[in-house]
Amino acid sequence: MQYSTQNTDVLIVGAGPSGLMMACQLARYGIRFRIIDKKDQPTACSGALILQARSLEIFEQMNIADKAMQEGIIARKINISFNGKKALSLNLKNKAARLTQFPYILMLEQSKTEQLLADFIKSFGFTIERKTELLTFSQDNEFVTSTMQLPDGSKETVTSSYLLAADGGKSLIRSVLNIPFLGNTHELDLFVIDTKTEVDLSNEEIHFSFTKNGSTGLFPLKNRRWRIDGSITNMLKDKESLSFIGIKKMYAKSTLLNIELQEPEWFSVFHSNQRYAAMFSLNRCFLIGDAAHLFSPVGAQGMNSGLQDAYNLAWKLSLVIHKKASESLLSTYNTERQPPSKKIISNTDRAFQLISSTNFMAKFIRLRIAPGVLKFLLPIIDRNRVLGDFLFKRISQISISYHKLNSFRKTSRGRFPIRTPKPGDRLPFIKFQLHGKEVNIQDKLKQAGFQLFIFTNQAIDYSKIEETYKGILSIEVIPFNQGTAPLYKKLGIRNKGYYLIRPDMHIACRSNQSNIDEVGKFLDNYLGNKK
Repeated sequence: MQYSTQNTDVLIVGAGPSGLMMACQLARYGIRFRIIDKKDQPTACSGALILQARSLEIFEQMNIADKAMQEGIIARKINISFNGKKALSLNLKNKAARLTQFPYILMLEQSKTEQLLADFIKSFGFTIERKTELLTFSQDNEFVTSTMQLPDGSKETVTSSYLLAADGGKSLIRSVLNIPFLGNTHELDLFVIDTKTEVDLSNEEIHFSFTKNGSTGLFPLKNRRWRIDGSITNMLKDKESLSFIGIKKMYAKSTLLNIELQEPEWFSVFHSNQRYAAMFSLNRCFLIGDAAHLFSPVGAQGMNSGLQDAYNLAWKLSLVIHKKASESLLSTYNTERQPPSKKIISNTDRAFQLISSTNFMAKFIRLRIAPGVLKFLLPIIDRNRVLGDFLFKRISQISISYHKLNSFRKTSRGRFPIRTPKPGDRLPFIKFQLHGKEVNIQDKLKQAGFQLFIFTNQAIDYSKIEETYKGILSIEVIPFNQGTAPLYKKLGIRNKGYYLIRPDMHIACRSNQSNIDEVGKFLDNYLGNKK
């Protein structure tokens, strides 16, 4: 076996959505990386099917959201039936248009999501190294040394500043680091099928069916195809349920749906996991995506959380590698990303057990109580903007905030109305008029770096701070007038002030004063570059 050595800034192990997003972000920031995957081909199945609004906002910053929209299907409605009876419905169309540019659920097959991200990487001149497997690695205070097996069987030793584990739920990197993977695996067998089939259902709507013999979900795909998920009950287990033939024989009878399954493009049986790593980083190694957390299928949170992991970490790595920040900044990855993962796991686990458990009480609630509750509740959600917004924010992940963390204490200067966005929050979607054109404030965040918005009608000299933080900070002055008044109001700015936005679209600090020297002090402290 021949050994060779090649250095890089970051080695990414795993070319699923999370690893690909990390590669995309590092490419944006001009960081050298290599991304490897032991599989010889990308996934060809629907996999992680749903892109939430927060993920689409990230895609928009990368200028690939339009492509995702063209390739996917917007879910207009969710239909729910119990014991074959007429479905209850929840209308999804534009219910959250005030909250995001993407007020819907987009069904985009994982294979297509991965292709979009791979094309983005390719546009920067990078390639995915397939049939390349990480064998071993070790780390010290300066580097990580990894040994990989290449497609021809030879081995290569790579020295990198950092190692990124995007290698899935059975992560080798997490195992070698001896990081506990906390949580549980449910015993209930679940199946997933991608198939063409004739169904008397709308191809722009999601359908769920619950009966005493099982639960199933149907999601429309392009070209008259469907993604079908379901639980394998005792009724099915008596009919060779762990094969497609067994499920096909009993599917219509157990779900009370008039559907005959056809030969699948993809079929898999699996168990639901609810797990998270005890820590998301250890020295120079970082866990993202399924290597860091596993969610139940309920709510379509897994892949979207993994994309946000990469989005959160990449800009921090870039600043440290470019020597614009100290390594202490990297510790914020764990403190910011692990708590929301734990919370999502807790919430989705309860929901999963309620809709899938075979015990008597869960089935009684699901089939006897839930229909009446939903019949009463869904019209209220449909009419009540506050309740609808509350639910959408959490499912779409746009509500994730870091404002309670120590790093955001004392980063708000002056008094602000209670409902204005705080440091640590995502910069909200706000439309306003600027120079006669309608503008979305988030569209001004497409550069790779911090963005400082200064709100004033007075001339202000910001050349010093602009020069000091050249390459990591962009500045824009937004004056007050009739067109910008909605922006000032929603941000809680009366006459003057500023908002500093992090590269991941979260608010770093804010003030209702125009003393922008405070921004420099904040950045020096936040990036660990105290003078």
